[in-house]
Amino acid sequence: MTPPRGASRAKGSPAESGADFRSVEPAPLMLFKGSEDYVAARALDRIKAALRAEHADLEYTRLDVAEAGPGELSTLASPSLFGEPRLILAEDLAQMSEAFLADALRYLEEGGDSDVTLVMRHTGGNRGKKLLDALSRRAVVVDCSPVKSDSDKLNFLRQEFRAAGRTILPDAARALVAAAGGSLSDLGSASQQLMRDVPGDITAEQVDRYFGGRVEASAFKVADAAFEGRAEAAARLYRHAVATGVSPVAITAALARKARQIAALVDHRGRHDQLASALGVPPWQLKQAAETARRWTPSRAADAVEAVAQADAEVKGVSRTPEYAVEKAIALIAAGVGR
Repeated sequence: MTPPRGASRAKGSPAESGADFRSVEPAPLMLFKGSEDYVAARALDRIKAALRAEHADLEYTRLDVAEAGPGELSTLASPSLFGEPRLILAEDLAQMSEAFLADALRYLEEGGDSDVTLVMRHTGGNRGKKLLDALSRRAVVVDCSPVKSDSDKLNFLRQEFRAAGRTILPDAARALVAAAGGSLSDLGSASQQLMRDVPGDITAEQVDRYFGGRVEASAFKVADAAFEGRAEAAARLYRHAVATGVSPVAITAALARKARQIAALVDHRGRHDQLASALGVPPWQLKQAAETARRWTPSRAADAVEAVAQADAEVKGVSRTPEYAVEKAIALIAAGVGR
């Protein structure tokens, strides 16, 4: 494939396999691999901006690979009358037609036009394995794998702030994941807002000021207060959470998560990192729970687990007053601390 014109085009090459979406440069052939839409959108925005900085008349086309007919890709990628550079996005390769698959394989064999940037997006599945194997060898691959665990989200945050030349303190990063970590899009947007609005290092206090009212943060604050024995604070936080739209189901989920951690820690004598892996939580979170677990006994922890299970059943249909059922469980949990 002939190298494209323009300095920025020269930076992208197949050697950059696994390129970071924050710094990837345009290349003639690119593969966005993974189902994380936020990462793919960020990478595509960066590619567009880089190409338009060199060519204001960039021609951008989204190709429906499921409906693409024979020769459609070749037609879009063929030299234009006025030589305008083109960016073609072929999305969802898992749904591609046989015609597109044959067209894409031919495109790779023959090489494309020097003014074309072809981006293919694959979100999963084995459809078109021959094409994917060829792309993995020849294209610049951008990793768009989903980010699910809290530890992955913390790593994402650190990289976001580092790429911007900013610092978020460890406690602040954990607080932001708890408050805005429901999706990578939410987490990325929250990070950008903090970097725009807050000068200097980002602290936990600043995160709480901006995002302390989020559903996840509210539910976890209730659970923390209850298992630390702060009955009045837990009840106050719970009532405020419900008043601001947090579902009792979200509260019982947070209580259940905390209860499982406490119950596992009470009798645990091994390494916390091994237990964290077994429970599916990040080690830092279990370390925090370990401080609370010192005030619990195995029997009281079992009572707390039972109280949460009862409250969860009631909020999911057994009780006509689910809000009261959760508040009763919170009181029982808080009363069991330190006895």
